[in-house]
Order: sequence, then structure tokens, then C-alpha cells
Amino acid sequence: MTDAELLQLLKTDPAQGCRILVQEYTGFVMSIARRRIGGICSNEELEELTSDVLFAFYQKREQLTTEKGSVRGLLATMTTRRCVDRYRKYAAQPVQTASLEEEQQTDPIGSILSPEEQYLQKERCQALISAINALGEPDRSIILWKYYFGETAAAIADRLSMRTGTVEMRISRAKAKLRKAMGGDGDDI
Repeated sequence: MTDAELLQLLKTDPAQGCRILVQEYTGFVMSIARRRIGGICSNEELEELTSDVLFAFYQKREQLTTEKGSVRGLLATMTTRRCVDRYRKYAAQPVQTASLEEEQQTDPIGSILSPEEQYLQKERCQALISAINALGEPDRSIILWKYYFGETAAAIADRLSMRTGTVEMRISRAKAKLRKAMGGDGDDI
């Protein structure tokens, strides 16, 4: 089914159009949400966000045309915006270690580490989280956006209304602070 046909079906037969929308695009929306905020949200929250995006798309069905972009493009934009909103909600709170501990329990690499190595890895992760929280804003958010969400310095600069060079300088200084806090002087976080 083409985008134009789906948009038309959503207008003429909303129930059938909604079924096709959900069937065809739930996985797509979920994959974007998981990639963007999967580390800070539970599976239930990701499912809720996916449902919210698809429902918001459905509600706007009368205004949508292929001139505004493809269905995938529109859904990707809506999903990214919802993820940013959700991230901002979590960014206002200190980073929690519970999701990190759950991730370590399901991590296949963690399963081959000895109990002592797992404990040391957990301690290093908790120390890094504490060091990131101690950076203060906007450095804390910049580091999370750069290394956790994989955003470019230019994208972060746009988000914060800064120059790209300023963001890159803040990243460099924050990395130096984190290396010092972690007791090292290497180049990697």
C-alpha cells in the first residue's frame, strides 16, 4: 500500500486505516524509540510512547498529505520529538543505576565475567554515572546526548543555541573532568 493510499484509507475508513497503520509501522516507531531512549525507559514506557505516536498520527489524519512527507518520515519526526520530550523528563532527574544493573544482568558479555569482574564493572559504571551527574548542566546533558544518544556536536549546538565549537570545547573539558574523576588520563570515556 502506498503512502497516499494509506492516508486516503485513514480518512475514508479510519478503523481499517488504523489497523494497517499499526500493523505496518509499530515496529518502525518502536525501533526509533528503542534506539533513542531505550536505555532510560522500560519496555512498557517504549510501548506507551509507540502507541502515543501512532495515535497522534491517527488523530492528525485529516491534515496529512504526501506533500508533507512520507508516512515513515512523518512518523520518524513525531517519534523523535516524543523521545526528546521523554528524555528531557528524565534529564531533570539524576541518572538511575537500576536500569544499568538490569542491562548488566541481560548482557551476554557480563555472563562470561567472573563475579569479581562483574562487581568491579558495576562499581566503575556507578562511579561514571556519579561523575557525569557531578558535571552540572549543560555539560551533563551534552555528554549524554553525545555519547549515549550518539548525537553530533552540531545537533547538540542547535538544541542548546550554541556554536558547534563551543559544544566541542565543552565536550573536551567534560571528558577531561570525567577522566580525572575516574582516576585515569586516557583519551576514552
